Order: sequence, then structure tokens, then C-alpha cells
Amino acid sequence: MQQSNAAATAFYDHARGGGSFNNAGPVGGDAGDAVMARWLQSTGLQHLAFPLTSTGIDQRLLPNLLMQVNVLLIAKEQSSADASASSFIANEKEISTRENNVAKIKVMVRKRPLNKKEISQKEDDIVTVDENVLTVHEPKLKVDLTAYIEKHEFCFDAVLDEHVTNDEVYRVTVEPIIPIIFQRTKATCFAYGQTGSGKTFTMQPLPLRAAQDLIRFLHQPVYHSQRFKLWLSYFEIYDGKLFDLLSDRK
Repeated sequence: MQQSNAAATAFYDHARGGGSFNNAGPVGGDAGDAVMARWLQSTGLQHLAFPLTSTGIDQRLLPNLLMQVNVLLIAKEQSSADASASSFIANEKEISTRENNVAKIKVMVRKRPLNKKEISQKEDDIVTVDENVLTVHEPKLKVDLTAYIEKHEFCFDAVLDEHVTNDEVYRVTVEPIIPIIFQRTKATCFAYGQTGSGKTFTMQPLPLRAAQDLIRFLHQPVYHSQRFKLWLSYFEIYDGKLFDLLSDRK
């Protein structure tokens, strides 16, 4: 910015002093116009040079022109500085994002087996599992009543088939987040699904296993000295009502 101001000042002084600019009326001489045009072009303000090379400029307007040029130069340099600052901030955010590129939410799906009613009605098992992909095989009919199967694939962080035990469910879902709690990070595990999909069957043993692991961590010397406290609540939310299961469902 100081260099731009100095250049504008020197140019103005040159215009006020001798040379082709020290004439009354319009600034005369192709040399003077060419100098001004080159200077404007060197500052990135070449769009102001065209009138000079065609019609000349009134010397009385020169201070105003130089003032405008100065303001434009300041704005230009400020914009460049802002761009550099923005680039620096963006770079910092990028580094921070890379360092914290850990999934904060994971979604696991557990497939339930066909129940007795479905088996008695000889219904088809339309869900298959392949690693972290769950495929739904939907029976459909064409316009001419030709039967066909349409496949729908869904990817998750983990997909557990109907043969896994609750112990395996715990190892995949809850167990990995227990140590995170002792890094003063909140962790939540909840089940979502329609009635009869197996939420209660899946979740019922998990809190007890989690409590056992929490107590085991609390007894480790590194955490025991920090005097962690364990608080337990047990609620049921059903049909818009909240029941405290440790207080006679009040």
C-alpha cells in the first residue's frame, strides 16, 4: 500500500512539475499520455487508461483522478490481503478437518430372523446381508402381471445378520465408545425401528454390559485418581409418556 501511494504521489508531482504535464488546459503530449497509460496499466487499472490516450485529461481533474486511483489501489490491495487471510483460514480449517476426520455418528443395522407367524404363512425372507451392505429383494409385478424382483441396496457402517448374538452386537456397537467417555466426550447409543423389529430384544442386555465395562474402567489407576462418578437412570418413553423404571414407573 505504501508503494502504491508513493507511486501515485510521484506521478502527481511529475504532473505538477515540468514535462509534458505542466501545461495549462488539457495535459498535452503523447509522451505524457503514454506515461500515464503505462502507469495505470502497471497498477491493474488499465480501464482508466483508454480515455487518456484518446482525448487527454484536464490537469485540474488530475488530483481527483489520482485520488480515485489511490482509493482503487488501496481497495485492490485490501482485497488481496483479505484473499490471503481467507486462504490461510481455509487452510487451517482443512488441517483441523483432516485431524478430526473421525466419524461422530455410526449407523449399524441388525437383521432379525423370520418370526413364527411369518414362517407359518410361508413368507419369503427378502433381506440378505453382505458385509456392510443390506439388500432388500422386493417382489413386484409388471403391467402384464409378470413377476420380477427389484433389488434395493443400502450401505451402513456395519450390517449384522440374523445369526449374530447379543454379545457380538455389543462388541460392534457399544464397546468401542466406552473408552471415549473417559476422554470427557458424550456418547449415545439408541435403537430405532418399527414395532416388532427387535429393538427390545437387542437393547435389553446392552446397558448391563456397558455398566460392567464402565466400572472396570473406573477401577483403572489412571481414571481412579480422577474421581469419576457413575450415575445411572433407566427410563422408558412410550406413547408420549416418560416412565422412570427405577421408581416404580412413576
